[in-house]
Amino acid sequence: MMDFQRFITHLEITITNDLPGEESHKKMGVNYDQSIELSFSKNNSTPAAVLILLYSEDNEIYFFLTKRTDELEHHKGQISLPGGTQEGNEKLIDTALRETQEEIGINKTSISIIGTITPLFVPVTGFMIYPFIGYSLNKPDPKPDPVEVAAIFSVNISDLLNKENRTIEQRSIGGYDVQVPYFKLNDYQVWGATSMILSEFRDLIKSINEK
Repeated sequence: MMDFQRFITHLEITITNDLPGEESHKKMGVNYDQSIELSFSKNNSTPAAVLILLYSEDNEIYFFLTKRTDELEHHKGQISLPGGTQEGNEKLIDTALRETQEEIGINKTSISIIGTITPLFVPVTGFMIYPFIGYSLNKPDPKPDPVEVAAIFSVNISDLLNKENRTIEQRSIGGYDVQVPYFKLNDYQVWGATSMILSEFRDLIKSINEK
């Protein structure tokens, strides 16, 4: 893996070009039967933002994921990036920073934002998720919000790149049998919207490594 600062520079340039977007998302999308009627459409979506927060330790690059508590209304118990719903008239970049500070206790002043990647619409919950990428020059010291976050863990991006950590299984969701692809990261199954966002991030990293 290249030097952290060099990686950040390459990533910043890469995300200003054409993004793989839906092509990447589809690789990790849940294969719902077309006859299933989903609750929401893009026309009535709720804006939300998440943050892929990068940092370096021992010449390796990491980002944070969280395990949501069972007390939350949406996606309880699932693995997610720090983030949440836009409030009032705030900018989406501020949503990502605010939610990161609220959920994992990392002060937004210590985070530099590189940019954003392709928004993802989630028809099951109605969220339009805007993923931001940022970094911290110093290793952050996360502290979970006990109401929202059951656990915080760091993922080495080399584990995200490892094709052995991607698999598919059949599950029953809402009474329907569906094919669910997921990443196995730190012994957690990362699927759904989070895995689709990380799929695009993964493809961007691969394109940088190929240069």
